[in-house]
Amino acid sequence: MSAESAAVEEQLADGDDLLKCFSPLLRSMRVFGLYFTRASRRIFDKAGSGTAHSEIRSKWNGGRIYAIVTLTVAWLNMLRMLTVFEKTDKFGFVLLLKLSAVIGALFSSLLHTACFVACQTGNLDEVFREARLTKSDIARYRRLAVIHTIVCWFFLVLDVCVYLLPELLIENTMDAFATPFGVHIIHSGHVLLKAKILVSPLIVLANFTWFSTYSVNYMVTSVLYDQFHALNQDFCHALGRSGEFHGNIREFRRRHQKITQQVQNADQFMMISNVAGFCCQIFNLIITFYCAIFFRNETLGYNAFSAVMYVYWLASVLFVLTLTACQGVVINHEVISCTLHLYLCRITSVCKLFY
Repeated sequence: MSAESAAVEEQLADGDDLLKCFSPLLRSMRVFGLYFTRASRRIFDKAGSGTAHSEIRSKWNGGRIYAIVTLTVAWLNMLRMLTVFEKTDKFGFVLLLKLSAVIGALFSSLLHTACFVACQTGNLDEVFREARLTKSDIARYRRLAVIHTIVCWFFLVLDVCVYLLPELLIENTMDAFATPFGVHIIHSGHVLLKAKILVSPLIVLANFTWFSTYSVNYMVTSVLYDQFHALNQDFCHALGRSGEFHGNIREFRRRHQKITQQVQNADQFMMISNVAGFCCQIFNLIITFYCAIFFRNETLGYNAFSAVMYVYWLASVLFVLTLTACQGVVINHEVISCTLHLYLCRITSVCKLFY
């Protein structure tokens, strides 16, 4: 190993350090059952010296049980939202609003499922542990994790103030929020208020699932992007001005394969959230624009509060779509760039054998 590569290795931080950086966000997710770790126990070899041991993953622990309960509650909430439809429903603003509420519940359930898959398979922790980043990047991610945690809780409080509290205080003629009570059973009174209070934690769970899931996806995407970007930079430095390669091609291929494996691990849970974010939010975007154009009196022109809520809804849908698209484009761009560099280097080395 050269002196330069040894200096780089000294600057690399331990993978557990990166995982600890995200502890504020992961602990917040643990409160809502969105994150857990599968406990492991060590088995020692009694026949030998007693020092050899192996780790096995236990199937059940408190965090996993709590995550299964919250995941079940999320899907039961999605089934509850299906009861919002009535036989007397006709095509119009009310029906489109109900359809959007069902899509939102489905979106939240799929995001919750993606979080459970990420923790159950251990791929989320594995991506962070296997990352090779410098200590300066670790410090940057520590600050970024704190910022994302504050932003997630801020938007959760904002959603409670802008959306949840008005639903609890304002009595509507059709309360899809508290279905099936507000639609099929009772339309007013203290019983309806109690039903709204009962389902309020479900709304809070759904909202925090949205914010935290995309924050984690952003972190994972950034970690993978930084590793691919560092690999591309190291490759360009090893490639001389005259086109001669001065590095170790096997080492670059090993790093490339390792990062590619991390991408495959991340794709197992990010694929669920990205597909859900794209499909569900496309439907919501169509519904939002259709209502703004053809039902202007019920949306933007109803009153100032309704206009603010509608603009906030539209902005959140556009933001989710943009973030989902950018995550895929950024990683794809770096993967293609790094792969092309390696292939060009291999072609150059093969050509030198013949010429």
